Amino acid sequence: MEGIKASIVGEGVESSVEFSLEEVIAHHQGKPWADMSEQEHEEELKDYALMLYSRNTGLQGDLRVSLSGGSFSRVDRRSV
Repeated sequence: MEGIKASIVGEGVESSVEFSLEEVIAHHQGKPWADMSEQEHEEELKDYALMLYSRNTGLQGDLRVSLSGGSFSRVDRRSV
């Protein structure tokens, strides 16, 4: 499971949310994930992060999102 940490910054806002890539893919609708470009993946991840943040806080507005690796455990696929 690949973890994503999204830092969310705006006027009076400095926060973050974490989620898995698999969570985003399962939530995604539209063009198949495998057919999307890297830029489209990044936009989808940022949109998902903003949706989670807004759902949890009720806040929306001019927010910027930056992505990095999350703190989820990584499992070596050979051990599964």
